[in-house]
Amino acid sequence: MLSPRAPFASFLISCLLLLGSAAAQAQFGWLRGTGSDFKTYGRITVFHLDVPLNAPGVASLEAFPLQDFTYVLYPTAGSGAEGMIPGNTETGAPISIPVVRGIYDHRNDPTNPIEFEAIKADPEKLPKAPGGEALLVYSVLYSGKDLANCTGVVQVLERDQSKLMLADQFSYDCRGGAGAEWSAQKRQLTIRSARYSLGDKPCCPSQYDSVVFKLDGKSVKTGDVSINNQ
Repeated sequence: MLSPRAPFASFLISCLLLLGSAAAQAQFGWLRGTGSDFKTYGRITVFHLDVPLNAPGVASLEAFPLQDFTYVLYPTAGSGAEGMIPGNTETGAPISIPVVRGIYDHRNDPTNPIEFEAIKADPEKLPKAPGGEALLVYSVLYSGKDLANCTGVVQVLERDQSKLMLADQFSYDCRGGAGAEWSAQKRQLTIRSARYSLGDKPCCPSQYDSVVFKLDGKSVKTGDVSINNQ
């Protein structure tokens, strides 16, 4: 039997998620596009962007040059701690990362040590995307002292008359076995982000955030949301 407090608890969690998203949105004053949106779910972030990329056109999404491409990441916080993408969230200036042979290695930079690795790019069917198809690009960004911050990134690219568009960007703390998984049948991206408590070892977070995102090529909706789940 459900506790009489259960409905209130569910309502309270929903309110906290909405307040968190609103507070996060407030710091991104540069978001002016009618479709632009930013939300956070614990250590997981999602940008709905729909911005053109300053990159050569491609004949098809299958021809995307994963290993040799200048990636553009939009910042989600001042540092890369806890699965964020470091940068200036007030101006929204994206980080440009020129990847050669799959990697960008600036770990020895004394002011901004980072390493970026392009993992894979999978074309997927999304009915409302241009041509009914989008490209899910998976990558990892290491940043901070000793590259201790691990940010998993999934970007959704679309091809509009050969021009590449950045439709959506997801990020999460990829330490401790966290990751992202796509279900083609359900058109769902499930992201699991590490969440550390005091005393946790880097290998073994005691909690995780998990969100199921539903993609159709035009909007991003959420399914199951679990915050601070052990």
